[in-house]
Amino acid sequence: MSSLAESARVSVFVQAYNTARYVGECLESILRQESTYVREVFVIDDASTDGTSEEVARFERAGVRLVRHARNLGATATANEGYAAASGEFVIRLDSDDRLRPGFFAALVPALIETPTAGLAYSDIAVIDDRGHVSAERVLGRESGSSVKDEFFALLVENYMPAPTTVVRRTALAPLLPIPSTLSFVDWYITTGIAERWACAYVDAVLADYRVCPGSLHHTMVRDRSGEASSLDVLDRLYADGQRTTEKRRWRRRVYGSHYLTYADKYFGSRMNSDARRCYWQAVRYEPWRLLNFGVARRMAATVIGRRAYDALKAPWTARGEAPDSR
Repeated sequence: MSSLAESARVSVFVQAYNTARYVGECLESILRQESTYVREVFVIDDASTDGTSEEVARFERAGVRLVRHARNLGATATANEGYAAASGEFVIRLDSDDRLRPGFFAALVPALIETPTAGLAYSDIAVIDDRGHVSAERVLGRESGSSVKDEFFALLVENYMPAPTTVVRRTALAPLLPIPSTLSFVDWYITTGIAERWACAYVDAVLADYRVCPGSLHHTMVRDRSGEASSLDVLDRLYADGQRTTEKRRWRRRVYGSHYLTYADKYFGSRMNSDARRCYWQAVRYEPWRLLNFGVARRMAATVIGRRAYDALKAPWTARGEAPDSR
């Protein structure tokens, strides 16, 4: 990788916190790309205590810049810092436990260069565990073939764009900064904000690995309910901004109902019955037909009758291998 190439257009910044075990693999996956698109790579270590900065320092000779916080500022503040410091025409934010696959930049950057109406480009991902073993090779499950289209309302219904493969155009990103400090995660705020005004380019390939580990931020945001709060915060902001109001009005019940159902199922899976019940009721309030779904109705009832009774009722189906769901 040559950071001085005339065609270099991309800034890559990596957010790191206590990921000494993974950050080297992440940086190697960036530096091994056969591409002259990358202008700069820098890592912001948010006051790690496990040797993350020392691991990153090994890559400084390869052109990786290290920014180290004296105290922990949190993911959103660190993301704002990274986006503000990035100088490229296109920007990618990576978590330090994820990794890119060969051909990442060669596939995604041209998708933006060749399509000036696209504000972001993304691809499919694989899911890996804490040891780097692939547990799911493709996760999006969408139709084959690359595309450039309006994905705003589909993205409002479901946060499906994989963060590790999303490359954003700086001019599309700028109006969204700084990211509100109330948010516990940033990617859906960025992608929905861009998709509201720009087309999205999809490249039909698996171009990154997303690591899911026990105790990850994803699980934490369910347990402390911050994921739900942030999702609703993003939706409320979008519905208040005055853009595409007629379309938004038509989609409102589906959008809010889908998100309440998503968090209801997450809480149910975490055995947070009162929160699951609250969200199931909200989902049904927005979309009453949800009660016709046997799995939804059964899980909702379980939050009322109790999990012991629910497990007992579910046992006969489970014994016959006929359980409608595995929660």
